[in-house]
Amino acid sequence: MGWSDDRRERLEVALTEADVVGVRPSVNGGEAVDVLLHVLALPESGPMENDPRRILRFCGVDDVSVLLRRVTRDGNDPPIELADLDAVEEFFESLFTGDSLYGWRYFDEPSLTEDWPEQPSLRLTFDASPAPHQFYWFNECGRHEQGEVRSYCIEGTIGFRDLEVLDAEGQPQNLDEFIADGARWWRGLQDSDPRVSVDAQSDARERQVFWRPWSNQPWSAQPSDSP
Repeated sequence: MGWSDDRRERLEVALTEADVVGVRPSVNGGEAVDVLLHVLALPESGPMENDPRRILRFCGVDDVSVLLRRVTRDGNDPPIELADLDAVEEFFESLFTGDSLYGWRYFDEPSLTEDWPEQPSLRLTFDASPAPHQFYWFNECGRHEQGEVRSYCIEGTIGFRDLEVLDAEGQPQNLDEFIADGARWWRGLQDSDPRVSVDAQSDARERQVFWRPWSNQPWSAQPSDSP
């Protein structure tokens, strides 16, 4: 893809309030990593589509870092070690609920990891030349433990040279189309388009399919004081 500040900013709009629900090696193998998403997208005509699942495929990856921490009322606990990306998948599978990206900035912004400890939960280095770009993602989430929902934050970075968007079946989607659908959703919200009203969004979620069964759960858990 051609990379510019304008295109980056438009892509960040399309990703805002998307759910990151998985990070795994690409099925194509090599130096590629897939991020599983549920996105906000609105076509030129008609309602929101029934399948908001997308794959953001990062190619020419030189490193992947993941930080998993328990969140309590006193702040974040130390990093929880993760052996590999299979362990990241197991954590996502174990969740009861999760939340969406916010902040409007996800690419090439070192300040997003300024609060990270020196050693995260997982760091993988690939045999690739240094990548010119970095993607930052996170999910503030919770899972059932000992009769309550406990809060966690899982976040990470991916250094990459190129990216592409695919649908849930692995079919490529034009990146500019993906960006336009996301921008149209936010523009519709601003302009009170009935296709993205509160009722329309609620109706859409009843018929939509998701990567994770917990994705349709409301997120209402609070950090627990218990260990």
